[in-house]
Amino acid sequence: MRLHSPQNWSFHQQLRTIIFVASFAIISCVLFGAWRLQQFSSSQMEIQQSSISLQQNLHLNFEKTQIVNEIRTQLRLYLQSGREDSLHLIHQGCDNLRRKISTDDQKVLGQFLVVIDELEARMQTVDEHTKKVFGYEKSLVHTTGQLMNISSKDEISTIRSLVIGTCLEHHQLYVAAILAQQVEVLTRIQQDAMNIFDALDVKLNDLGKEFTPDQQVFVEKLISINFSLKETVQTLLASRIINLEKQNDIVSVLEKMSADIAQDSLNKNNDASVLIDTSLTVSRYNLLILSAGLVGSAIMFFIIAFFLNQRMIVPLGKFIELLRRITRILAGLRGQQVAEDEDILQLEQMAKTRTDEIGSAADAVRMLVSRLRELSLFRQTIEADERTEDIYARLAQIFEHKLGLERFVILEQSEKDLASMAPVYCSPPELAPELPEFAVAGHCRAKRTGLVITSFETPFICKEYPFADLMDHVCIPMIVGGHVIGVVQFLFPLFMPKNKQLEKNMAIEEARYYIAEALPVLQTRHLTKKLEDMATKDPLTGLYNRRYLDSVIEQMIAGVVRRKSTIGILMCDIDHFKRVNDLFGHETGDFVLIQLARICQDCVRDADLVIRFGGEEFLILLPDCDESCAAVLAERIRITVEAHKVHTPSRTLQQTISIGVAEFSHATSKTIWEIIKLADIALYQAKNNGRNQILVCQDNTVSTENGNGDA
Repeated sequence: MRLHSPQNWSFHQQLRTIIFVASFAIISCVLFGAWRLQQFSSSQMEIQQSSISLQQNLHLNFEKTQIVNEIRTQLRLYLQSGREDSLHLIHQGCDNLRRKISTDDQKVLGQFLVVIDELEARMQTVDEHTKKVFGYEKSLVHTTGQLMNISSKDEISTIRSLVIGTCLEHHQLYVAAILAQQVEVLTRIQQDAMNIFDALDVKLNDLGKEFTPDQQVFVEKLISINFSLKETVQTLLASRIINLEKQNDIVSVLEKMSADIAQDSLNKNNDASVLIDTSLTVSRYNLLILSAGLVGSAIMFFIIAFFLNQRMIVPLGKFIELLRRITRILAGLRGQQVAEDEDILQLEQMAKTRTDEIGSAADAVRMLVSRLRELSLFRQTIEADERTEDIYARLAQIFEHKLGLERFVILEQSEKDLASMAPVYCSPPELAPELPEFAVAGHCRAKRTGLVITSFETPFICKEYPFADLMDHVCIPMIVGGHVIGVVQFLFPLFMPKNKQLEKNMAIEEARYYIAEALPVLQTRHLTKKLEDMATKDPLTGLYNRRYLDSVIEQMIAGVVRRKSTIGILMCDIDHFKRVNDLFGHETGDFVLIQLARICQDCVRDADLVIRFGGEEFLILLPDCDESCAAVLAERIRITVEAHKVHTPSRTLQQTISIGVAEFSHATSKTIWEIIKLADIALYQAKNNGRNQILVCQDNTVSTENGNGDA
């Protein structure tokens, strides 16, 4: 039998040989490992139980240490401030600690509480003497004030400066005494305080000799108060020295308890270490044998890997590079529909089952095909949406749920004012009140330049961005036909790690593909809406015209019949409007029409329909509103128009309006157009009756209400 050299083997033959050798080695290692693992199981169980016990002990000791440290902290705060809440927390911590410690430690804790009670009594003494000290200081200052009433300013200024200086020096020593944590320091502070008061006593005695008998009385009073202050301060500092010694004793007890807790943890840890060492000694022999087997297996697999690299990986690497160049060409075919035929299914299966270079290549092609399919599906979906708001909502879903971009704002150029730009979608909605108003769209750097603006590379690049000290931003302009119709702004936390920033940049690049797919559809929707508005809206007032009424009237009537309801009908006409055009011109008349149309819209509900029916006539349809409700609304419109002053560039006018009211019911035999005609008849009768009034049509009869509401 003739043997083939490795160079003549096909990939299939090479793989079969490698698989056979590798399978034999793997089975041998598995059987050997299973035999050794059975020996390891008992040692592993003991180690696991010891670890659990050690963990529980460490957790309990950690809680004890936390409580001891909290007691120590509250003790220091209590000695400095004397606050009752700190003392309460000390007792509370002792109660918690008592439930966790042994009987011997509880005895030590009881002694600790006894010392705390003694310390509490001494702290009350300190507070009482402190109040006395401040009282004596106040008396010193008050007495110098009395002395000023019977002495000249020059005579008393020396004594007053001595008293105030002594008080200030004592205050400095008082603060130092509060902060002192050593007995030697407090003793030195006590001596300094006595020296201060002794010095004041000497100076007062010397100065008192130069004063009159009346003045000497006050000087002697100052000397007496100074002596009392000196004695009180000495007693106070002595109490603080005793408290500090007690504090040191208490801290020693706490340190001993902490040391006992640490020693207990150390003992438990040593026991666990001994058990682990014993188990490791038992396992070491088995591990040595297993290591030798692993080293042999590693050498064998190294030889296999070298063979695979030379015979398969290098050629496959060249193939993958070629495939990547092909995928870059395919990336330009985003608009083409990719069919899920048998080849695509095999590609997906290969990407899932293989973990080598072939699987990587299959996964890269699969990702490209998936991207093309997703973009194509996204475009097909938004092409079926009728409103731009739906398109923006789908874009937002892609940003949030697919790409992980949680904070963003979509700004769009205003249709009414092309020079302004406003947000149309904000995530989260709480950002909306903080966003800048682009009344002038050119203030937006991305809108003005048509370039991607990012603060990752250039902080504070945009002067209009309101969150520069909180978040970074990336602004992507939406460009259609060379014009920027809006901006998508993504927001990110400041100082993101490099890997996180790289991940977000990749997500933004992906988002740009979806934005590019949405732009032509958005432009089409904008153009369609403009054409629809041109066909159904009055260009002067912005109200719907009669053509729009013809398209929606049947649907409105069907809803009323289904709900067994009514439609209130108002036919409105501006009084003496022809005279306005004749006297002031059509431009002034247009201002009157625009402002009165706005009044009609503001007075009705969102569900009501306001239509410019003729030159100066307005038709208002009020679904689910009977004639009485319609009459009330008509009167509101009449009063509002009568009180409104129409401001034009050249003058200010005040107009009135006449209104005819009718009702269309689901039970009536008349058509809606016949009811509108009745409202029109009522309107003209109101005009004939003197204008500035409403007239209600009921069952083909007409009743009037004048400007004052009289029938």
